[in-house]
Amino acid sequence: MKFSIKHGTALLALAATLSVCAWSAQGAEGFTKLRVAADPSYRPISFQDPSGKLVGFDADFAAALGKHMGVPVSYEGMAWDGIIPALQGGKIDAITNLVISDDRKKVVAFSEPIMTQTIVLVVKAHSGHEQLTAADLGKLRVGVMVNTAAATALQSMQGVTPTTYNTVVDAYNDLMLGRIDVVAVESVNGAYIVASQYAGKLAVVKQPLTNDVKLNGVALRKQDTAGLQQVNTAIDKMKADGTLAAIAVKWFGNADNVPK
Repeated sequence: MKFSIKHGTALLALAATLSVCAWSAQGAEGFTKLRVAADPSYRPISFQDPSGKLVGFDADFAAALGKHMGVPVSYEGMAWDGIIPALQGGKIDAITNLVISDDRKKVVAFSEPIMTQTIVLVVKAHSGHEQLTAADLGKLRVGVMVNTAAATALQSMQGVTPTTYNTVVDAYNDLMLGRIDVVAVESVNGAYIVASQYAGKLAVVKQPLTNDVKLNGVALRKQDTAGLQQVNTAIDKMKADGTLAAIAVKWFGNADNVPK
């Protein structure tokens, strides 16, 4: 049997159509499994333990979410700058910890909130920068991880042109090396990193960068309407039975950032 370019193109088109139909059916029927991805270097949300296994708040949350949904969960690390395209393209089914924003609502569907946090500044300890405010940033070298709520917050500040990083680890490294003066980051990461890895070396500025309280939720494809209902029902159960609070206490020391 001869295989022409024309036939190959037709088969690719058919495969794409079948893939879209499969997603549409899943959107109508709900999830029978859940494929989740996360940044593998964002403590304490998700990071690799010495064995290479992904652990952290998000890994525990995703496992508990799947248990409450009654579906198996696969969890993998993925570069953060490509994670929403991966969700939209069907490579994964969910991002289980993503800051909810109006811009992101245009391209993904969000569950009810699972976490609250603010945007903070991290500086070298004893650097004289511990009392920074947003008004000071235009005079300093600022670092931030790409495609984060912190990066979005900086975009609205005149005179601030931050150095961007693909991972927050790289930003902290440059801060320690003196290449930048301050890192803007989500509070759950900043507080954890300073306490667990840079005690006495770095410090979190007490005053948040902005007064906005950010809400995090599970991000799904917009067509996964039945899946969104599954996820929200499972989150309600996790809040009611104490599962979500217990995971927060394990990784943050308290459950203050769990929405009521």
